Amino acid sequence: MATKKELLEKSQKAIGDYFSLSKYLFGDDAPVDVNEIPKENPFYEAARSLSDEMGLDWDKMSHEDSNRVMLNLLSDHFYNIDVDEKYKPVLTISFQKTE
Repeated sequence: MATKKELLEKSQKAIGDYFSLSKYLFGDDAPVDVNEIPKENPFYEAARSLSDEMGLDWDKMSHEDSNRVMLNLLSDHFYNIDVDEKYKPVLTISFQKTE
């Protein structure tokens, strides 16, 4: 069984991954369709795997199917944050002055 510290680290990594994915998918350089994610991108394999699980043709998927894959990808990353049924993740946000 994982320790509380290990669960915390796993949950922190999961939320960091979720934020990174969200920033990528909704940022200025976001792909229009999920199959435009470059192979070297850290989210490529997960997106490609989801596409395969959904029975979609990666190269010929419609924009609507691409949106379904993106939503499922976000959902998977979101649910990875909750790593144990004994503990509920709580996010605390603080602000740091920028220069």
